[in-house]
Amino acid sequence: MTTIALERVFRMGSIELPDPAPDLEPPIKALRLYSAQYPHLKRATLSEPRTEGTRVIYEVEKPPVQTKG
Repeated sequence: MTTIALERVFRMGSIELPDPAPDLEPPIKALRLYSAQYPHLKRATLSEPRTEGTRVIYEVEKPPVQTKG
């Protein structure tokens, strides 16, 4: 029996970001490492993971727009 490690990927629309820290749990902490390049990721959330082949895909959900007034 062979065990295959699944690769974590974060998907923002058409952009796929490879996991910068595969051992970091929970996955949202790994996503936060991209916040220097993508500031909106500081408040983003992740969808439930789904498997595509040998990859685990997390959809990045942008935070709701807040308005004053």
